[in-house]
Amino acid sequence: MVSTNAARLLDRPLPEPAPWAVIVNRRARVAAASWSKVFAELRDWQRSPTLHFPRSREEAAWMARRLVRDGAAAIVTAGGDGTINTVVNALAGIDVPLGILPLGTANDLARELGIPLDPAAAVRRMAIGTERRIDLVEVNGRAFCTVGGLGLPAACALAVEELRARCGMRAVLGRLGTSVYPAIAAATILRARRAPQRLRITLCTPTGAEERIDVMAHGLFIANQAALAAGLVLPTGSSNVDGIFELCIVRAVARTRLLGALACLKRGRPTPSGVFTVRAATHAHIESSDDATFFGDGDFLGGGRRFDIRTRPRALRVLH
Repeated sequence: MVSTNAARLLDRPLPEPAPWAVIVNRRARVAAASWSKVFAELRDWQRSPTLHFPRSREEAAWMARRLVRDGAAAIVTAGGDGTINTVVNALAGIDVPLGILPLGTANDLARELGIPLDPAAAVRRMAIGTERRIDLVEVNGRAFCTVGGLGLPAACALAVEELRARCGMRAVLGRLGTSVYPAIAAATILRARRAPQRLRITLCTPTGAEERIDVMAHGLFIANQAALAAGLVLPTGSSNVDGIFELCIVRAVARTRLLGALACLKRGRPTPSGVFTVRAATHAHIESSDDATFFGDGDFLGGGRRFDIRTRPRALRVLH
């Protein structure tokens, strides 16, 4: 027989689950008509999702921290890899899951995790899926999720953002889709004026051994996953769940060899020997002979001549 107190407890409505907070990049690639499907899916799976439209990256970072303090069960980014990067850095050290509505151009992290590129399907996947912990990589205290680097790789990656910032170019790049990345990379290689730079690298291997490298190079990639730019595949075999990252040094070879290597990366074929040198590490210190720009997740992360790189194993919870 059920007691009176127990009966009262059974009659109480269940508390609503804590809502997801969705931070939307106002410039994300989604037609207005598509939002109705996304909102419908959010309402179906969450009784009261909250939607937020920050006007800048700084406001997005502030908003993410405030929403967690206010009790959000998860922070969902509606944008591209740059939006994810902003939120991940804003929530450093805060153990809250991240959801991804892939509305960018490359969507490299979503592709790596197998998250559908259709926003409504991505909501369903997040709602019925599980959480997964992935590694982050940190450069001079700033985290990124996918691939970073300096020198020529940074110039190629940031050239896309520079074009987007020009009047009228965002719509043009949107029509080109993911094909814009290898095209701009090739153009950047052909137009590059800077000579190769000397890189002095001290790294700690996964076994704990120290290795030193002194090399002339066009630059290097730091890979937490092998794929970037919506389909270019680095010869690193990288994984975001193994607690390490890979350095992929772009050796000081002729431009024709770089263009040939780019074609191989695009097609997923073996790259010519002598173009890349790959090393696995848990920590690396890099000194450049010239001032260098560092990118990560397609965005500018810093500049200078000294870069301290380290892995943060299983640091990010992702709705997967």
